[in-house]
Amino acid sequence: MIVYLDLVILINYFFDCLLLMVVNITLKRNMSFKRILLSSLLGELSLLGLFINNIYLMFIFKSLLALLLVIICFKFKDILYTINNLIYFYMASIILGGFTYYLKLNGINYLLIISISPLILYLFCLQAKLLKTNYKDYYNVTIYFKNSKSVKVSGYLDTGNKLKDPVTGKCIVLLDRRLLKGVVSIRSPIYVPYHSLNNRGLVKCIRPNKIEIENKFSDNFLLGIMDDKIGINGVECILNLEIMESLHV
Repeated sequence: MIVYLDLVILINYFFDCLLLMVVNITLKRNMSFKRILLSSLLGELSLLGLFINNIYLMFIFKSLLALLLVIICFKFKDILYTINNLIYFYMASIILGGFTYYLKLNGINYLLIISISPLILYLFCLQAKLLKTNYKDYYNVTIYFKNSKSVKVSGYLDTGNKLKDPVTGKCIVLLDRRLLKGVVSIRSPIYVPYHSLNNRGLVKCIRPNKIEIENKFSDNFLLGIMDDKIGINGVECILNLEIMESLHV
């Protein structure tokens, strides 16, 4: 049997791109397509497994490579975030591998398998989103600043977030402070009082230019700066229900 190494490399790269895209879409990780393409290059190292004869070493090698792949593509924010990325990467791999094996057994050539693969993973995305209903409140968010810089983050709609500036009446979107490093300097902030069930104080806010949520925009908000890490899986921004109602095309 003749094996064309260049074809194997291209197919392997194509499948890695698809799998990372599935994780990105299903879990709303908001990573750029360029980052996915570059990260997928690391997946080519899996071909080294062809030269490993020990099944246990093969398993360890493949597991470490998959872990490294998702960390490079989606970054490391915390252990739970990374584990979720890895689980969905494996689930998509199993689904895709099972279907391609079945199609190959039925005599379908590689060209048709490659053509069908995106459809298979698209259906997986739909089913995964139905099962993982809490991700319906996750949104891809881009915040634009007046210095023409921006940050892309994963936002979570917290219906309990009703923070508003009592002076301007603008709602407040909360953001992890670390994401502003090197993007914008916090000068002349606005301090807005807040109180919760067990706490009260002041939240430091700034005036961005606008916010983009799922291709819709709003400028009727303030950006609250959070010093503490947001304790929700993969989330860097807490959205206000009112900001969702003010969005426009």
